[in-house]
Amino acid sequence: MDISIFGLDLSRGAAAETSIDTIRSQIQRASREGFGGYWLPQATGLDALTALTAAGSGIDMRLGVAVIPIYTRHPVAMAQQALTANKALGGNLTLGLGASHRFFVERVWGESFDRPVNYMAEYLEILLLLLEERQAYVKGKRIIMRGELDIEGPACPVMVAALGPRMLELAGTVASGTITWMAGLRTIREFTAPTINEAAAAAGRSAPEVVVGLPVCVTDDIDGARARATDLLGKEEQASSYKTLLDREGLSSAGEMCIIGSEASVADQLAAFLEAGATSILVAPTGTSEERERTWELLASLVG
Repeated sequence: MDISIFGLDLSRGAAAETSIDTIRSQIQRASREGFGGYWLPQATGLDALTALTAAGSGIDMRLGVAVIPIYTRHPVAMAQQALTANKALGGNLTLGLGASHRFFVERVWGESFDRPVNYMAEYLEILLLLLEERQAYVKGKRIIMRGELDIEGPACPVMVAALGPRMLELAGTVASGTITWMAGLRTIREFTAPTINEAAAAAGRSAPEVVVGLPVCVTDDIDGARARATDLLGKEEQASSYKTLLDREGLSSAGEMCIIGSEASVADQLAAFLEAGATSILVAPTGTSEERERTWELLASLVG
């Protein structure tokens, strides 16, 4: 299986800061054990691109961020940082971007969340020009960039967190693929994978990546783990986009979206996502310290 580790410790809360030393240790372990990559979230702790660059230098494996909210950085700043980080990481960076949610964009950052797909389209037009050609002369309705960057080195793939149909179509048309978080099996099989693949095909592009991010816990205490996950992920249910995911799956709580069970059960559940159209799985090991270690060990046995 193509499995990457997501450096998100849900047991400490999604916004809890993880030290550079811990990230470095996890990256080194993931590399030794043959995982497809290691990704960091962008929350309210360490800056993910900076932390990943500091901790992952010298490691030859895919290193990604999932995801940076586009409203927090102008595309020229994003391009400069991504090109610099990718150069330092030996060309191994994958840049994941997202529109975030109305609450954060408007109440926390003071920006307008009006027509986020249109904003993302303008953002990607400028960003991709800067990454690939090092120049962009674009006057959009909301974003402007007229200039060049003097940075040598390879461009990095750009992935878009896309939950709705228009954002998925945009991702399939211009980006390298999509990253989901807490999307269930039915959503991936019946909506996410077909929508983005059809958009890419219509644009004459190769099949995009569908990276499916999920909390995973290998345990014998399934009820207890499910209750803890429901408690930890309760805030996810407040965002309208995640409510839509729950409704599509016919579930009532975010904790029910987690992959929980014995080694054999978890392996089967992960394989089902790949059969449903995921190209790789991004796993956040969760639970007690013993359960997280048990999860790591199972995942290591499945990669390759």
